[in-house]
Amino acid sequence: MDRRAYGVNRRRIKQNNSFARRTVKTGSVKEKKIPLTLENIALLVLPLVLMLIFIPPPEEKQVDNQGSDLPVSNYLSDTDSIIVYDVANSIIDVHDLEEYVAGVVAAEMPASFHPEALKAQAVAARTFALSRAKGLYGSEGEHFSAHVCTEPGHCQSYISKEKYLENRGSEGAWEKIQDAVYETKGIVMTYAGQLINPLYHSNSGGITENIEEVWSGLGEVPYLKSVTGYDESLYEGFENTTVLSWNKIVNQIKSKYSEANIGESAEKELEILSYTFSGRIDKIRLGDITLSGAEFREIFSLPSTNLEFKFLDNNEVEIISKGYGHGVGMSQCGADYLAKKGLKYDEILGYFYSGITVQELR
Repeated sequence: MDRRAYGVNRRRIKQNNSFARRTVKTGSVKEKKIPLTLENIALLVLPLVLMLIFIPPPEEKQVDNQGSDLPVSNYLSDTDSIIVYDVANSIIDVHDLEEYVAGVVAAEMPASFHPEALKAQAVAARTFALSRAKGLYGSEGEHFSAHVCTEPGHCQSYISKEKYLENRGSEGAWEKIQDAVYETKGIVMTYAGQLINPLYHSNSGGITENIEEVWSGLGEVPYLKSVTGYDESLYEGFENTTVLSWNKIVNQIKSKYSEANIGESAEKELEILSYTFSGRIDKIRLGDITLSGAEFREIFSLPSTNLEFKFLDNNEVEIISKGYGHGVGMSQCGADYLAKKGLKYDEILGYFYSGITVQELR
């Protein structure tokens, strides 16, 4: 209600109160007694009966299998559209939710993957977008108040149908992706009655990571815990090798830490100090500088923090990495492997996001 409407109502209330005061003062309203006949009793009871018939009961709440109240309106109240910042073209677009999810699946996962893996990806993409639209995670301020952006390092990739058919796949591949989206329409993941933060990555190297090992400031998250038990070794990206000269490594470190004191021998000056729960690098020393595994990966644009070093002749370092991505949440290659083993999309999601509920909100 705006101020103008509020002012009109307030004047009306004031006038009505004034009339009431005049009525009481003049005594124009006389008290009457109503005889208790059957006809009068019926007239008194009838309005109460009509109220019970026509006034709807309170809205029911869904309850998940953990016993948490899940009011449907908390999640999808009028959220049929997603506002997307297109990083490549520096524009903001409004997309239909399901059309957007199809574009994310097409950009994030190969259409050749198993249909159940594509469905799992669709639910993850939808949950990611809606959780950002509701302001639960991330920051809209980083992409001009749009809900999500198309930068995969920050939010999710996205490709339109036209661009997909032009550059990536066939009409049949797009239809396969659309089927996965349609068959999971309106389905998301929740934990304790709230949309989850469904982080995912390409290839885990055979084991996912606890979220606090990558982003210590976020603390532990019950559904983003390390899991293993699937084989990704046959997928592209499982293992990569990079060879760098020691001089290049030193120069790149000094470009960020100019005060670093690093000697000339790679074998003496490079040392892994600690590992995370999943076997990824936690801390690494280069000379007198100590870095986190995530920072080392970022500086040298490595596929992951699951690294092994070999010291070669000519003072070169061979870096062998396993997996591709941060390693938290669902592994897309792992999802395809599990789908081929017979798991349905909701089982795949429950495998990677421990204790979550997969549910339809409308």
